[in-house]
Amino acid sequence: MKHVFETDACFAFHHVNAYETGDKLIVDICIYEDANIITELYLGRLRTGVGVTARPHLERFELDTATGAVMRERISGASFELPRINYGRNNERPYRYTWGAGFDGATGWFDEIVMIDVDERKATRWGEPGCYPGEPVFVAAPDSQVENEGVLLSVVFDAQRGTSFLLVLDAQTLSEVARADVPHHIPFGFHGQFTRS
Repeated sequence: MKHVFETDACFAFHHVNAYETGDKLIVDICIYEDANIITELYLGRLRTGVGVTARPHLERFELDTATGAVMRERISGASFELPRINYGRNNERPYRYTWGAGFDGATGWFDEIVMIDVDERKATRWGEPGCYPGEPVFVAAPDSQVENEGVLLSVVFDAQRGTSFLLVLDAQTLSEVARADVPHHIPFGFHGQFTRS
């Protein structure tokens, strides 16, 4: 029997992961309450200095393929967007950790890197005053045995200096491993990739 799955309306740019477990399809998505984020990102509006106020959060949709029921659960209250997981190990499979960018609303732009433990429903953050990170890219440690063993790479704009740097964080703790400064700013981009040589 085919089902039509229905739930309350919301808006999203990115999903984190999806996988099956028994009769259930689990889909984790970065959710906005409505589509106001679209107009908040208009360049003319941003150039006036008005920041973004729409806050995304991580939400789990559990679709029961046997009954057609949909259950929704907020995984974390942390602002969370531009998500990444350990794709080599967990894409389309159960996972525990996801990393993304977030903001507390005070700066009007992404000003922190967030790790969410979806099992414990706990968020860990990295941030520095006046610094605006881009999407964190997870790079697994060679021969890693644990899902979150590796580093995160993020290009960060330092507004106080007007320059950018490549930030390297320990993916398990979000403690800084290294940074490489550049003598100019690097324009924001939404997505990045890492390729082993």
